[in-house]
Amino acid sequence: MTAAHSTSFRTDCSISGLALSPAVAGLLFLSFLSIISFLSLPVSATTLVGMAIDEVAAEAELVFEGEVIEHNVRREAASGLIHTYVTFNVLDVIKGASPGATLELRFTGGQFNGQIVEISGSTIPAAGEHGIYFVESTSENLLNPLLGWSQGHYLIVEEDGQQQMRTNSRQPVMEIQSAANVPMLIRRPQQLKSGSGDTASGVVTDQSALSQHPQQSQQQPLSADEFKARIRAMISQ
Repeated sequence: MTAAHSTSFRTDCSISGLALSPAVAGLLFLSFLSIISFLSLPVSATTLVGMAIDEVAAEAELVFEGEVIEHNVRREAASGLIHTYVTFNVLDVIKGASPGATLELRFTGGQFNGQIVEISGSTIPAAGEHGIYFVESTSENLLNPLLGWSQGHYLIVEEDGQQQMRTNSRQPVMEIQSAANVPMLIRRPQQLKSGSGDTASGVVTDQSALSQHPQQSQQQPLSADEFKARIRAMISQ
C-alpha cells in the first residue's frame, strides 16, 4: 500500500514473540487472505491514516461521478484471492485524465461460488450505486482503490427531487471545508480503526456543527453539484 497521507495500511504480525519485517508481514498477510477466502470469514485488523477532505482531493489520481453498472467477481488463479471488479458508467470527471465512458476498478473481496471474503473497513460499491469516487490509483493493485477507503467514497441519493450527498455510511453531507478551517473540536483523530466507516475530516455530517454560522444552520445536505464545485475549488487552490 502507499504511505503516509495516502491510504496507509498496517499489518502487525509476530511468531513466538519474533517481530517480522513489513515485507515478510505483507507476504504472510496475503497468504492469510488466501486462507480466509476458503474459510469465508471477514478479514480484520486494518488501520487507515485519517485524512482531511482537501488532502483526499489533492492526492487522488482521479475524482469522478459515476454509477455502478456491473460487478464481476473472480478468483485469481495465481493467488487464489477473490476480487470484485466494479464497472462504473463515468458521468463526470472532476479531477484527472478522463478514463472514457466506463471505468473498471478492482476491490479485494466479494462472494465467489459460495465463498466470501470481506475486508474490514472496506466497502465495495454496490450494484446501481451512484456516487463520487476519489481514486488513489487506476493502475496499482490495491486492496481498495479508493483513497482512504471510506474517506474517498461518497454517495448521491435522490431526496425531495434533488440529488443530495451522503457519506458511504449514508450520513448527510452538510458541508465540506479545508483542514485549515476545521475547528479543533470536531477534527477527526489521525488513526481510523478497522470497520469504522469514518469519513475525512472537513466533511460536516452534523448540522449542529454549523451553528456558529447562523445563515447555514437550517441548510439542506449539499447537492451533488455543490459538492463537486467545492472539490474543484479545493483542487484549484
